[in-house]
Amino acid sequence: MFFKPHMRMPPGRIFLVIADIFCIFASIILSAILRLTPSIGWAYVLRHLPSLLGSSLVFLVVFYAGGMYEQPLLERRTGSFVLSFVTTAIGLALVILFFYARFQLHIGRGILLLAGLFVCLSSWGVRQLYRTAVGYGLLSRNTLIVGEGKEAVDVLQLLSASPDAGFRVFGVVSCTKSRPGAFVEGIPVLGHMSRLREFADVYSIETIVVAASLAREHALLRLLRPLRYMGIEILDYVTLSEEIAQEIPLDHVDDEWLMNAAMNSSVIHIRKIKRVMDLTVSVLGLILLAPVWLIAALVIRLDSRGPVLYRQRRAGLEGHPYTLYKLRTMRQDAEASSGAVWADRYDSRITRVGRFLRKWRIDEIPQLINVLRGEMSLVGPRPERPEFIDTLAEAIPFYRERLLVPPGISGWAQVKYPYAASIEAARRKLQYDLYYIKHMSLFLDIIVLLRTFRTILVGLRHSDEFETEESGATGKVISIEQLNPGAEVKRAG
Repeated sequence: MFFKPHMRMPPGRIFLVIADIFCIFASIILSAILRLTPSIGWAYVLRHLPSLLGSSLVFLVVFYAGGMYEQPLLERRTGSFVLSFVTTAIGLALVILFFYARFQLHIGRGILLLAGLFVCLSSWGVRQLYRTAVGYGLLSRNTLIVGEGKEAVDVLQLLSASPDAGFRVFGVVSCTKSRPGAFVEGIPVLGHMSRLREFADVYSIETIVVAASLAREHALLRLLRPLRYMGIEILDYVTLSEEIAQEIPLDHVDDEWLMNAAMNSSVIHIRKIKRVMDLTVSVLGLILLAPVWLIAALVIRLDSRGPVLYRQRRAGLEGHPYTLYKLRTMRQDAEASSGAVWADRYDSRITRVGRFLRKWRIDEIPQLINVLRGEMSLVGPRPERPEFIDTLAEAIPFYRERLLVPPGISGWAQVKYPYAASIEAARRKLQYDLYYIKHMSLFLDIIVLLRTFRTILVGLRHSDEFETEESGATGKVISIEQLNPGAEVKRAG
């Protein structure tokens, strides 16, 4: 593995985070000065600095959970103001609730409300400034692509799908005889790789991206080494995909790559830390959410015939089966005639109450029992039914790699790629699962939990896996026999 990836935060997002920190602090300080005299205002700020730092952190977390740093939002001029207003209002409410929970409001209400107005306007203004900067290419790195054919197209399409990644592509460099005047995806082919140093000097190149098949080409590596010592960043396609798309492209990895990834992973130590977090959160969650669980159980019994809890066999760590618990959201006889199926999100078998429970993920609460018992983690690849795993492993390379870590209530694949309603979709989700396994960390788990919280807030439902109780996305009900006609599945009685 010649190219060492790291979790890259696009320069535009770094700019936004730094600008937001400055704007939040400036808004609170300005509000204190306006509400009080300047001398008293500064003294007030210094006296309540810990509270100001805590308030700023709350706003930043809410901004992240609300999607204020996501590219689709940043491209919408009108939607960004609405979201700035909503996230600022939520952040302000949380700050006030936090202070009141301690029975004291260190920062005056008038100052907080005025600061909220300034935070809303400044965060929206910063995003307008960001859009302008991106339009002029001020946050981009001058980049060359080395490759040709489909591989060069793959690199360019990956970059075009991530406009905030910070790459300005000047041209494609061919590894074979160059074709004068040729273009790839609208980008000119500059010439042969033997002129790579010349192109790097002419265009002040800062980054070179190498197509996957060329990453071990010795002649190219000899040309790249001097450029690396000049300070030019060298990336291959797999590394680029890891850093800006946060997934592992299955077509370009093999057992050697996966072994290198395992050797460089800290998963053993991270799992110990995760276990402490899992125990803490699951105990607190079961206690604090007990009223919600009890009310949901009562409504389920009143709404339809059948048990409150739904039990299903799932494949856990290393494929060992365990019983997963959920609140029942379908009719009791949902699989009586169909067997194990991959169902529609809007399946008629879902009860009225079940649809509401799914929308807000209340049906997932009993899985905290699985977490407490060590069968699951808060974050990890979503568990599949054992009868689907063999079929998927035959169709998708390295599918069983996801069984090397404990399954989770939520996961990187769920927050990055909502629906898995086909073999191809399951393959795409595996790419995200492999990324999570390689980069597993407490920080990444927190990101997943924040994004999951955002999903719950907006009432969206991510279809997770091949199952009956929470499956769906395409309008079809697909049995395991359709995925693999030769498979034998035990019918639900």
